Amino acid sequence: MNTLSYGGLKALLSSPYFYTAIALSVMLYPQWSQPNWWDLVLSIMPNLLGFSLGGFAMWIAIGDDDFRKLISGEDDDGKPSPYMEVNAAFVHFVILQMLALLCALFAKAYYFVLSPENPILQILGDNFYVICMFGNFIGYTIFIYALLSAIAATFALLHVTSWYDAAQTQRIKNTQKKKLLPKRSSNNKKNH
Repeated sequence: MNTLSYGGLKALLSSPYFYTAIALSVMLYPQWSQPNWWDLVLSIMPNLLGFSLGGFAMWIAIGDDDFRKLISGEDDDGKPSPYMEVNAAFVHFVILQMLALLCALFAKAYYFVLSPENPILQILGDNFYVICMFGNFIGYTIFIYALLSAIAATFALLHVTSWYDAAQTQRIKNTQKKKLLPKRSSNNKKNH
């Protein structure tokens, strides 16, 4: 996939959705700082993933071949087409959902209480719990970012469908103009 379609790391670091996800995760500390936060992710993400894939399929079906040709193909300056930008938004959305699911699965699989005599706790001490909390924060932030990216994908889709609506409106106007124009007869052409 062309990473320029979505903007790569630069786009991530300038994304208001990314920073909103971080801020929401900080505010939702009571949720992810407790065991079993992953159950929320595991209950929401599979349904959202199915909905996303269905929405992606619907997006691919929007418009006709002429419209898809109109919005696809890179610009002369190498900038991605609107068609690729929407596809990249959906792919980004789906990948975030998969990452959120994987983080939740790992958190659930590796959650266990260590006895105070455990060598890991002997070596790391309280740093072990800080590392665990950091991992919880990262996993939960990916979950929140995946939820927020639904908004970004929806707006990208709305933007392109508004273009399709504008293109259809223009086609209708052009068809109506053609019907209203007087037809020139072959005699009129010879007289001019």
